[in-house]
Amino acid sequence: MARDRQRDALQTIFSFFVGLMVLAFIGVGVNTFYKSPDQKFNDQMQKLNRQQMDINPKGDPAQLSASDRAKYNALQDRIDALQKVQQAETELWARNTSIVLVLFATLVMGVSLIRSEQLKVLSNGLLLGGLFTMLYGTGWVIFSGSSTARFLVVLFALVVTIGLGYLKFVRGRPMVPAMVGHAEVDEAAVGTLGARVAALEARQAAAAAALAPGAEVGAHED
Repeated sequence: MARDRQRDALQTIFSFFVGLMVLAFIGVGVNTFYKSPDQKFNDQMQKLNRQQMDINPKGDPAQLSASDRAKYNALQDRIDALQKVQQAETELWARNTSIVLVLFATLVMGVSLIRSEQLKVLSNGLLLGGLFTMLYGTGWVIFSGSSTARFLVVLFALVVTIGLGYLKFVRGRPMVPAMVGHAEVDEAAVGTLGARVAALEARQAAAAAALAPGAEVGAHED
């Protein structure tokens, strides 16, 4: 019994670890091949900020000449425009990343249903990895800036999670064999109980016959 509990605990830990590794693999893979645009814009922003510092090293625009102030303001306008473009592209990247992560999570959760009875540990690990990735993907859609996109992604994730959960835990449950097994156990128990009752009745009848008056008279005559 203790060995069975230890094995179940190790299997649970291993399944959880497989789920985390699946999440890490998908997350790193998506960010490797579909990088965030922030780095590109940050490099451009730093270059413009350095140009502003060269024009106004003391940070006081009132001390600038008219030409330097015009250059400084032009640089600030470019920075503001760049920030707007960065925000728009970052929101688009976050939405696309969320969709890709949710699709990968759906794929992994679907694979976890294959031979789930024979490979329970790996199946549970893949299922956990899909759930973790699904949660990670829906988290990214929060930064997409579009309420419609957020709603659709979360709705899709909810439908997929409920559907695959139904297929794994409800539809795939062997209900008929379990019922047959219980019926067989019940019939065997009833048969054993009937045999015990019959033996008890036979003992009671033998005891009653031994204590009957006729039996005692016959015994004295002999």
